[in-house]
Amino acid sequence: NNSVMLNNCPVNPPLQYNHFTDPREITELDKRWPQLRYEYYFSREKQYLWKNEFLKHGSCGIKLYKQPAYFDLAMNLKDKFDLLSTLRNNGITPGSTYQLDDIEKAIKTVSIKVPSLKCVEKHRGDV
Repeated sequence: NNSVMLNNCPVNPPLQYNHFTDPREITELDKRWPQLRYEYYFSREKQYLWKNEFLKHGSCGIKLYKQPAYFDLAMNLKDKFDLLSTLRNNGITPGSTYQLDDIEKAIKTVSIKVPSLKCVEKHRGDV
């Protein structure tokens, strides 16, 4: 029972991102989905991460969820499934090496799905 990464689904007309303007919405979203690549105020204004994630993944559910519902769902899932706590509770902490199977087992303690995991190479040869 493997999960499938949903991204870049074809949408006609092309999906548009509407920048958040309500400071409360921006703060709530930033608490759960911080844009760490950019300076704080710049990231809140430009919203590059949120825009990219919505255009990439939101495209697959746009018939069911418009942009506000997409982000509300993302925040609710983040609140419901705190991945770092789940991993920590299963003995998996940042900075160490683990078997993929151990990480999958930890995530399956709070989900019925098998996660679709991939390693990200930061520097050539460094995973």
